[in-house]
Amino acid sequence: MPRSPQPADSIEPIRQGFVGYIHVEGLQWRVMLRLRLEDEAWWRGRLWFSESGGTEVWDKEELVARTAEELLRQARALPTEDLFRRFRASYDERRRYFALRALMDDLLEKGRALNRIAVRVSMGELDPKRARTELDRLQLEMRALVDGMRDLAGQEGRRAD
Repeated sequence: MPRSPQPADSIEPIRQGFVGYIHVEGLQWRVMLRLRLEDEAWWRGRLWFSESGGTEVWDKEELVARTAEELLRQARALPTEDLFRRFRASYDERRRYFALRALMDDLLEKGRALNRIAVRVSMGELDPKRARTELDRLQLEMRALVDGMRDLAGQEGRRAD
């Protein structure tokens, strides 16, 4: 007996599923699939690769199927060579402008440090005078990073030539 379709309001429009693992240059990457329902008719999905250090790489190519289950089966059936190819293409693009990405990572970390200091002061865990000194130092470091962005924009590789 055929199953009746679920009412649209009971379908979870975004899902994810485990695909497997790949090993690249000594690192184990977990392969997941993020699926989304489009027009209540087709499921689209992208692979994403993550490693324990927190690095995530999203596949540029999409998979398409009629059901979420079919899409997950499709992803799990991809040959290992195809997973490597997809990973490499996406990872290489991610690392293409490595120097600017590294600078942005530093800038974000300093922004997080600003928040930590402000929270500690508000909770009475840090002396306001000491906090002001730390905040001034971080602000100067962040300005130096922002000033250096222009030199790195568009530069491929790890450093500007």
